[in-house]
Amino acid sequence: MKNKDQLQRSYNQLKTEAILRSVLFSFSIGFSMGFIVFILGVLMTLNLALIGLGLALLVSLVLSYCIYVFRLRPTTKIVAKRVDDLGLEERTITMIELEQTKSYIAQVQREDAKQKLGNITPKFLYFKTFLKPLMMFFAAFVLMSLSFGFMITKVNAANNTPPDPTIIPVSPEDEILQKMIENLLSIINNSNIDITLKNTLYGMVVDLSDRLPHYETYLEKYTDVLSTRNEILKLIAEAIQELEDSLMNIAEALQKYDNTEVLGLAIATWNDDAIIEAFDYMYDRIAVLLGQELYDVMWQTALDIEAALAEAVGTDPGMHQALQDLADAYKLALDEFDTKSEEEVLEQLKQGMDESLQELLDAIQALRDLIEELLELEDDIEDAIDEVDQFPIFMPFPEDDQGGSDPGTPNNQLDNTVIDGQTPYTDVYDEYYQDAMNFLTGETLSEEMRRMIENYFKMLS
Repeated sequence: MKNKDQLQRSYNQLKTEAILRSVLFSFSIGFSMGFIVFILGVLMTLNLALIGLGLALLVSLVLSYCIYVFRLRPTTKIVAKRVDDLGLEERTITMIELEQTKSYIAQVQREDAKQKLGNITPKFLYFKTFLKPLMMFFAAFVLMSLSFGFMITKVNAANNTPPDPTIIPVSPEDEILQKMIENLLSIINNSNIDITLKNTLYGMVVDLSDRLPHYETYLEKYTDVLSTRNEILKLIAEAIQELEDSLMNIAEALQKYDNTEVLGLAIATWNDDAIIEAFDYMYDRIAVLLGQELYDVMWQTALDIEAALAEAVGTDPGMHQALQDLADAYKLALDEFDTKSEEEVLEQLKQGMDESLQELLDAIQALRDLIEELLELEDDIEDAIDEVDQFPIFMPFPEDDQGGSDPGTPNNQLDNTVIDGQTPYTDVYDEYYQDAMNFLTGETLSEEMRRMIENYFKMLS
């Protein structure tokens, strides 16, 4: 009887252990589900408190039952095995398995097991048994609590945020200008031009963007846009001219010398075939020379190339290096001239000229690419700024069937609008005209800009 009581007490302890572990594991999972729901609430700025807490409780209760019943609920064999782990060396589990056996050996084993079982006091409920489940429980609870608090804070902040009085509605014309600024910055940033020029152009557009909000009228803003466009296009034109000059200066310098004149003329054409023919000509004209005359012409040609390089200002670095290599090729071919035949000299020269020719062609192609990039940038910038001209106050009245314009006719009344798509030109013309005239007399404008504005309003009148 005593042995049965001990087994029952062991069973009760293990049952309590299984229930507690089932609850801790289940609520850890339930709290994790609540954490996920509350994080979604944070991301969507929605109060999902009831959904999160309800889901956490439901999952916890259902899993507590399922985990206990299907996973952790103790059986007689499980109890016997846990008791044997206390030092009975499988006596209890064997006693349970042989409970219905009548043999002498089975009886002896049962008596031995009962005797050993009576000498111990089973105890299974230790804190370390619940350490891992407790850690999971508290970690999940803390995460769910923090996410719940964060969600409530964010939702309350969103619901209680007063409107910002400093936010001023953006007018349609300012939206157009802002889009233009963004397009210009993107165009400049994506261009493959000199970094110094790129930074300068980018800075000019940023400065324009900073100035525009300080103007009172759209006309002032538009005038500044046009002025900035002219400055940008001027810088691009100067950059293109500088690139062209970097080739033309050396081309003109080479033309001053008899030995390099044909090369200078060919370079000035920007044509690869002409440059190749010039190299062939320079080689052919000395290929027929012999002895000292060959030496003198080759040496003088090298000196003429170097003199042209020294004279030319701002020569493209790639072209400068290619032409210097050409001069060096002439000089290197003349090394130990007395010990080599004319054929050996010319062969060495030909090899050096071919290498220099390729360098020169590559350098000129690089110049072409840079100029082409600048021209494309120029077109893109003009297109981006020209879009501002499509704003309603810069569009003339639509013409009637006879080729004239009549802003007062019913058919044209809807089309002749400004800014808001409803106000006819006739209602605002006087106001805009007066602003324009005040602006023209009160600002320092170029004559071209002044005529442009005056002609625009004459066209509308």
